[in-house]
Amino acid sequence: MLTALLDGAFATQPHTGSGQYTIALWREFTAGELGEVHLAMPVPPPVFLAAPEHVIVRRPNSLVRGKLAKLWWEQVGLPRLAAELRPTVVHIPYFAAPLRISTPFIVTVHDVIPLVLPEYRASLAFRLYTELVRRTVRRAALVLTDSQWSRDDIVRVLRYPAEHIRVIPLGVESRFRPPEEMDALRALAQRWGISGPVVLNLGGFDVRKNLPLLVRAFARALPELPEGTMLVIPGRAHSENPRLYPPLEPLIRRLGLQQRVLLPGPVTEDEKVLWYQLATVYAYPSRYEGFGLSPLEAMACGTPVIAARCTSLPEVVGDAGILVELDEEAFAAALVRLLNDSALQEELRARGLARARMFTWQRTARETVAAYHEAVNIAAVGSAAIG
Repeated sequence: MLTALLDGAFATQPHTGSGQYTIALWREFTAGELGEVHLAMPVPPPVFLAAPEHVIVRRPNSLVRGKLAKLWWEQVGLPRLAAELRPTVVHIPYFAAPLRISTPFIVTVHDVIPLVLPEYRASLAFRLYTELVRRTVRRAALVLTDSQWSRDDIVRVLRYPAEHIRVIPLGVESRFRPPEEMDALRALAQRWGISGPVVLNLGGFDVRKNLPLLVRAFARALPELPEGTMLVIPGRAHSENPRLYPPLEPLIRRLGLQQRVLLPGPVTEDEKVLWYQLATVYAYPSRYEGFGLSPLEAMACGTPVIAARCTSLPEVVGDAGILVELDEEAFAAALVRLLNDSALQEELRARGLARARMFTWQRTARETVAAYHEAVNIAAVGSAAIG
């Protein structure tokens, strides 16, 4: 019988991509008959986490703190726990792997952003950590990733064999759906003084998300947009590092858009859904995505999408949205076209809802468990060959 140990280090960070992925998998594992899976964590599980009775906690020494605690967990805590519990397979659901572990393991590499975008590896400590991870991940029996684009990057950058990579797309949660009643949306619009169409971006503030391009494209398009159209960018930067999180406010002021661009700040998960539902258009000019979950969430809410035709985004959006080049003029033209064409909005809304239904966490979990079995078989064949 398969017994799996899922690394839950990111389960306490539900706002990160790795956290969302870990939590979504865990929910599916505990809800279905997919085998015996335990969640391993270096801290007690948050209260929202399903099946806490199947969560195993091993705290680091109290002297190990901060970033060292993460490294300790990956290189000491998780391998020790695997040696103690002797699962059939260990799954590390983010870009990390131990130097030494006796159990067959698989790693999910969502993307290789730190290795291809210089802005994301500025510090010496991070570059050293990335080099360690680059080497240790190569020892995985299988690598899982979210898109064909990421698969090709993993082969090119990590030199990991293509035949041992499995592409398993992410899913979209059922809470992302068209609105069933309008009171909450009206209240949200009233709270922020919104009376016209909304161009939305919820993808984050880091430099690869390309928000300055979106602001400039919106300014270029504004004279041809319907009265009262606003650009709304909720959330906040994860740090004050201007290299990684360039501030938008100076650009907004320089373009005179203070009354037309709204930065409402951090949002709850419930508010996130409401913003998707309120939006007329979801605009996503990101220049690098391993998958691109937020355009998928927007489509699941019935919101038409304009996205960059680059990296993995065409795999997610397909023909259900408007794909444009990473160009200010192209994004401006797409905004003008879509916001002034109600028939096109309805067509893309229908296409987006149909496409979003293709991406479920049930499918992701099912294919992940199939990869667990495959990794065990690969490891067994390798052991037999050595013997």
